[in-house]
Amino acid sequence: MIGTLLWRLREARDVLFGKKKTVPVTKTASKPLLSQGNTQKNIVEDERIKTFLNSISIEFLFCEFGEERVNAGGSEFNSKNRLEPSLSTIRQFFPNAKFTVYSDFDLNIEGVNLKKVSSPIPEKDHPRYLYRTADYFKFKSLLESNADFRCVVDTDMYAVSSDIYRLLYLTKTFGFCAPYNPRNLLKRDMEMSLDTKQILDESGGFGHSYNQSPMTLWKDSEIGKSFFEECCNYMIKEPSRASLVMWKAAKETGASPYLLPPEFCVCGEDVGIGNEVLLHVGHPKVAQFYQVTL
Repeated sequence: MIGTLLWRLREARDVLFGKKKTVPVTKTASKPLLSQGNTQKNIVEDERIKTFLNSISIEFLFCEFGEERVNAGGSEFNSKNRLEPSLSTIRQFFPNAKFTVYSDFDLNIEGVNLKKVSSPIPEKDHPRYLYRTADYFKFKSLLESNADFRCVVDTDMYAVSSDIYRLLYLTKTFGFCAPYNPRNLLKRDMEMSLDTKQILDESGGFGHSYNQSPMTLWKDSEIGKSFFEECCNYMIKEPSRASLVMWKAAKETGASPYLLPPEFCVCGEDVGIGNEVLLHVGHPKVAQFYQVTL
């Protein structure tokens, strides 16, 4: 610590006497992006990645409930294709992957398998009923997939980098993953949530909060399977915001997903972070910053 303090004093002295200049930190878009629908197949040049991709089965999962598309983030999407922009932008990197959508209505999209299901979630008149249902099937779909790599993703994500392949390695290494939440603290997440619940355990809400897109599971992660099974159980018996359900499941199993950095779910608080992999363009600030045409 003394060394760090001395370095800072030297830096401050140099700035004071004009030997160095301070440089403001500014956030700028890395590059303008194509509008959805204009994506092209990504060419994998790294032979190790190519071999790995060809050696495993891959499935991406979507959960869409209610025939009217509603985006809680605030952006407006073309309703003609319910799975855009996630489907086309992910497919450019994984043209041979399996794509499946869980839904309660006939959502027919070319190249996407439909699993029409009924919700087991109680309190059907609750204003967050469909959100709870979608989150339940996010957990459930990961368990029901037979793929080596399973990934559930929201439909308002925009894949922008081949570093998305790194997500497969992280999942294989740690078994199951979920992205960080910009609110970080579960207590703060519940205070700001539209589906708030009291946190009554001894943690006082000072646990970490997760987002739910992308969430991943590797085929032989028994710990991951147990975690997502508990998520399903808690969503039925104590329905609430998914981050609280995940907290309860982590307490029950003694395990939690590997925390993905914000680059895998760039929200409004993260614009200009650099090394972006998946943009959460359901947030208008993100779409505007990266010049994404929805």
